[in-house]
Amino acid sequence: MFVRLLMVPTVVLILSALLNGCALFSKEVKLQDVPEAAQAAIQSQTSGGTIEKITCEKEDGEHFYKVTYMKGNREFELEVDDNGEVMEMEEIMAMEDLPPAVQEIVKTESAGGKIKELALETEDGKTFYEFEYEKDGKEHEVKIAEDGTILERETE
Repeated sequence: MFVRLLMVPTVVLILSALLNGCALFSKEVKLQDVPEAAQAAIQSQTSGGTIEKITCEKEDGEHFYKVTYMKGNREFELEVDDNGEVMEMEEIMAMEDLPPAVQEIVKTESAGGKIKELALETEDGKTFYEFEYEKDGKEHEVKIAEDGTILERETE
């Protein structure tokens, strides 16, 4: 009887996840499975590039599509909602591509740690550099203006 009581919520949870697409986790999808407005935005933003992967995601209650694509030898990431609104754009960068003031902050902040990602990001109409690194068993994220001013720090 106890096992049956545990099975019902588990089955409901699994069915809910399947019916809601990516309600509980990241799920890889094809472009044709994305709503038309989101498809149009993705095609417009990735024009001239090659789409590597599209995942359906949910974070902080927001449902969106994360697109990884290549243009030339550069990697980009794009986040688009169901209505085709571009929520975030990222260009993955190499250290030597960053402005000198940003390079200095990255080196100082991440000293003794491991850099996981460097990017030029546009979010909510604002463009900044962002880097993620691991140090002392914690994940860190720092947003930096082009002049080297630290805009935000997060630690998880």
